[in-house]
Amino acid sequence: MRSKILLAIFGAVFLALVLYFAMAQQRFYNWSETYDVKGNNPYDMKVMFDLLEQRFELTNMQERLNKTLPTKQAKAAGLTYLYIGQKPVYTEEEAWHLRDFVKAGGEAFIFSSEIQDSLAEILFYPEDCGMQSTWNGRNRTTYQENIYAYFMHPELSKHLYGFQYSFNHIPQQRPWAYVPEQAFCNSEKREFPIAQLGAFTNRNTNENYVNFFRVKAGAGYFYFHTNPIFFSNKYLVDSVGFEYASFVFSHSKNSTLYWDRESIQYPQASNQNKRRRPSVSAQSPLEYIFSQAPLRWSWFLFIALSATYVLLGAKRRQRAIPVLESNRNTSLEFIETIGRLYFQTQDHKGILKKQMHLFLAHLRQRYNLVTRTLDEQLIKRVSTRSNIDQSIIRDIFNAYEKLKPTLHQPYSKISAEQLNSFYLLIERFHKEVEKNKFRTKEG
Repeated sequence: MRSKILLAIFGAVFLALVLYFAMAQQRFYNWSETYDVKGNNPYDMKVMFDLLEQRFELTNMQERLNKTLPTKQAKAAGLTYLYIGQKPVYTEEEAWHLRDFVKAGGEAFIFSSEIQDSLAEILFYPEDCGMQSTWNGRNRTTYQENIYAYFMHPELSKHLYGFQYSFNHIPQQRPWAYVPEQAFCNSEKREFPIAQLGAFTNRNTNENYVNFFRVKAGAGYFYFHTNPIFFSNKYLVDSVGFEYASFVFSHSKNSTLYWDRESIQYPQASNQNKRRRPSVSAQSPLEYIFSQAPLRWSWFLFIALSATYVLLGAKRRQRAIPVLESNRNTSLEFIETIGRLYFQTQDHKGILKKQMHLFLAHLRQRYNLVTRTLDEQLIKRVSTRSNIDQSIIRDIFNAYEKLKPTLHQPYSKISAEQLNSFYLLIERFHKEVEKNKFRTKEG
């Protein structure tokens, strides 16, 4: 009886504390990085949207970029495309369309921690660094609390802009994305030249990390920034963040800007007979509850009653004996799932690219060869080190060279027969290698 009274007193005190803190807390913020254009949370973009509205003729895109951005030089010149947020989602067709828009004279500002895969495959090739680079558009990260950003331009390089990350007003470390140095090799010899524009540093280690760079494509430029959080409400209300963002957007010479919020998710199937449902931004589930007073009080009451039930109503009961499932081998299921995925997508061109990349990687790792140029000299070296007839290797290289124009041509396709033939050529090489091993053991 006495224990029940103590629990009741404890529950009443707990409920009183919940009500006190609920009344004392006047506003709740969502500290997740949502990048909502009209959001007032610390890592939303309302301040940036208002500032760009004063600087540009700003339009919030209501359709996918391939339906909005022109690819003709007469219309693309003078237009700027902007995406700020997490990794954008483009289809392969949209990635090529964005490249054509920039080549026609447009500008594209993409501020995200990662470069979208389809766009990275178009702009960056491993061959640009002699197949020695492992960078494929996926950035690296460094965990720090305070960083100091700067620009490469001689007139601006002496200015440092401090950024400190915090969550619920508490400073803490976060992953800051950057581009590795190896990504900038052969910068001027690329099909799409790349140039460093800005970086950030850690004063304790004096290490520099490139986070702002430009890629020239035709008559226009891509501008990539790996830290979109720099442009959120939390930093733009400060003079340091405002000045930094102003210098970033000073690279644009255009007057019309399209802000893309459609590419945060995959395109939905269009239905002209139905009204379009408004998209819901990826926010915390509790944000709407806390924004409405009745729901907020209901939520606190639910938490208090649940805690009271746990304290007063819980009894010691026999724990249920769990039923353990027998271990099973899921490797075959995984292989079947991957095979079914490739069969449904019918992406023969992508599979053929991966097969060739894996074959060249095998030659580099197994035989210590440089596979930058697929010529007769490389064929002889592979034949010498693998003890395989030159004709087998020459057939693989010749088949790839015939298909190479199709692989780099947008919207082109590879047939299943061509993919199967190329696979059989590589498989023939590996079988010959296994035969040589068997003969060596018998000898």
